Amino acid sequence: MRILLAEDDVSQAESIKSWLEMDGYSVDWVERGDHAILALEQHQYDCLLLDRGLPKSSGDEILKALRAKQSDAPVIFITARDSITDRVDGLDLGANDYLVKPFSLEELSARVRS
Repeated sequence: MRILLAEDDVSQAESIKSWLEMDGYSVDWVERGDHAILALEQHQYDCLLLDRGLPKSSGDEILKALRAKQSDAPVIFITARDSITDRVDGLDLGANDYLVKPFSLEELSARVRS
């Protein structure tokens, strides 16, 4: 399974990437939203992990563009935005799941598997 990880926090991204690679996944990591859009144009992903607060194009914008292209690729928001309104808005945008930081890597793996 190939995963796109769009996360601008380097330390967190490195931890997530390493963890998922130990689980046997191939992970492409980008730090900016515009780079995520470019990666999506060049590659096919089985799952996307999107931070909502990315520079140069938010996770929300990326998800909207993805769904506008009729893509049904699973998307998990990984974000510090933790209010009920944030969660509902993220799911209503078309995210399949929503994880609030900080989260356990074991839980992330379970959600990716599902």
